[in-house]
Amino acid sequence: MRKQTLIIVSVSTLAVLWWVSFNLAVLLGFRIFRQVIEPNERIVFVTNSNLETEPGIRVLDANNPTFKVLSMEPHRVDVKWENTRIKLKEATCRLKKLDGSLVYVTGRLNDRQYPIIIDTGCGFELVVNDMIVKDNQLEISPFEYQQGTLAGLCSVEKIEIGEMTITTPPCLYTLNHYEKRVFGRTKWKQRQILFGLGLLHRFRYCLIDNVASQVELSMSESFRADPAQTWQQYPLSVEKSKTNAKKLMVRIIIAGQAAKATLDTGTNWSLTVSQSVWSTLETKLHVLSESRGQAQFFNGWNDINTITVKELNVGEKCMVQTTIVVLADSIFGEDCVIIGMDYFKDTIVVIDFEHNLLWVRKPESL
Repeated sequence: MRKQTLIIVSVSTLAVLWWVSFNLAVLLGFRIFRQVIEPNERIVFVTNSNLETEPGIRVLDANNPTFKVLSMEPHRVDVKWENTRIKLKEATCRLKKLDGSLVYVTGRLNDRQYPIIIDTGCGFELVVNDMIVKDNQLEISPFEYQQGTLAGLCSVEKIEIGEMTITTPPCLYTLNHYEKRVFGRTKWKQRQILFGLGLLHRFRYCLIDNVASQVELSMSESFRADPAQTWQQYPLSVEKSKTNAKKLMVRIIIAGQAAKATLDTGTNWSLTVSQSVWSTLETKLHVLSESRGQAQFFNGWNDINTITVKELNVGEKCMVQTTIVVLADSIFGEDCVIIGMDYFKDTIVVIDFEHNLLWVRKPESL
């Protein structure tokens, strides 16, 4: 009888343990399965305090063979750079545009290959992030600028883009980059080079073909449109901001009103505006929906409102059920109006510096 009782207790205990183990396994398995199909992926903005203490990084003084700092203010630095030389193998440099709406091409710095974004929204010549500086142990001269957006000057001997070689270009660096993290582990670090308006303005024109995924730059030949093609033209101007950075401005009709907008090939969206500008625009548009969120900018994540409107007329183009991004903070100023690359996603656009014109080919003529 006592032996039978022990057997019953043992079997009952094993049954309870099996049941607990089974439920625990199911629970853990479900959690693991959820993690597989819903990975904990995050894009984070990482900022370094400085690069002066990084191994192999050499700090240059303000007067050296590469550049001379003429004056330095909290939000403005005047620099005299060594002569920059741009050499093209042919009269025109043709580049393969990488996938996506932004104007990414491939270039080489110190025999390392990097994505380079042709960014008219960047008013300087060349800007590299901290990862590029560390990869190549670039020589730097630190300073504080625009609340830490730019960290200083750096020396680049040459950069190669397609059949084009640029030697001793003016270059600045930042102390930040984006990282992709999965389950808390870093899987990717942004290594980005900005080919800004300061360099682009040295060319006669820049053609961006979003249909054939090509970019064309010319220093000696003028842009001439084929008479058989239909193009729209808008006045362009290169202006300087209070911080001595260049801005590319286009005069165009937006929602029935004349506007002066920044042309930014480094922005995805069709139209980005400040809150004050949106307050005027919304009275002229049929709003379908509105959502709040965040987006990546040069200074980290920023709050935005995404407005979907029934129709939006920009220039001669009518966009149906398109989105307008409204900046929650005035990081670009209260009168900010930015035209981005999504506006040109189905066509060809030419930035004609020689004649101060923006050419936009009508999609029906492609």
